[in-house]
Amino acid sequence: GILPSDTLYVYATNHCAFYHRAYWTLRSCGHDPALVKLVQGSLDEWKECGGKLEEGQLAEEDERLFRMSDLGWEEKTPTYQVMSDNEDVVVVDMDQVLDIVNQKDTADAVIVDARSAGRFVGTAPEPRPGLRGGHMPGALNVPFTDLLDADDKTKFRPMDEVRDIFIKAGISPDASNRKVVCSCGSGVTAAALAIGLEECGLRNKEDITIFDGSWIEWGSSDSTPIVTD
Repeated sequence: GILPSDTLYVYATNHCAFYHRAYWTLRSCGHDPALVKLVQGSLDEWKECGGKLEEGQLAEEDERLFRMSDLGWEEKTPTYQVMSDNEDVVVVDMDQVLDIVNQKDTADAVIVDARSAGRFVGTAPEPRPGLRGGHMPGALNVPFTDLLDADDKTKFRPMDEVRDIFIKAGISPDASNRKVVCSCGSGVTAAALAIGLEECGLRNKEDITIFDGSWIEWGSSDSTPIVTD
């Protein structure tokens, strides 16, 4: 039921810190970025402010209800088409990140890791079995939770504070300096960094990418370089 002309509001339940990826994906993969909005505040806050909610199961005849098995989508022409002129690179792969790491200070991009400080330096265990601890050589650490309101993870901190956090971590305020690759554990919370970088004005949207494989891919390989300092 989503059309390219629809304005989309992305929201989450209280303390959900992962909905940034849904917002980032919609904006980056074709829907007009001006028509995708990230709601600051949770569904609980909406209820507390008197906002209405729909509850219960959809009726069988409700046009919003669909089942993939009933769509016959293999034989249909999609009615939703994303923007065909969107040529921005929004994700990078392992080979591209390896190039950045190997080029060191001469690379045109810097890697920023959204994991906790303990996981970044290898003193805290990875939540997924089989992954090595530590970080990519040359990477900077900005735990994504540092950018969010301490009492409500569905809100960013004031953008001047977000900007200061990035600068203190090593991101140059000179936007022409280097592009930024955002990484995390699985490619999800890196989106909070990507959004924060753009919203605080440190980088333009086209200068920010996400390493989709993130630490699951990097930390599970025996051949990738890892440091723990």
